[in-house]
Amino acid sequence: MADEEPVDQKRYLEESCKPKCVKPLLEYQACIKRIHGDDSGQKHCTGQYFDYWSCIDKCVAPKLFTKLK
Repeated sequence: MADEEPVDQKRYLEESCKPKCVKPLLEYQACIKRIHGDDSGQKHCTGQYFDYWSCIDKCVAPKLFTKLK
């Protein structure tokens, strides 16, 4: 058992939390479509990206810390 690679619980939990964060994901995807083709480089979707991952993190954190040793 010592030779086995440990399983990353965070990735598994992130996948299970994604359905709970559909609204921020849709907002991020809408932003990507809106700025597609912007050659100036001034437009970005950083806020929506971080909102999405913040939602994922808030869902994962309570579950993850109970699994850590």
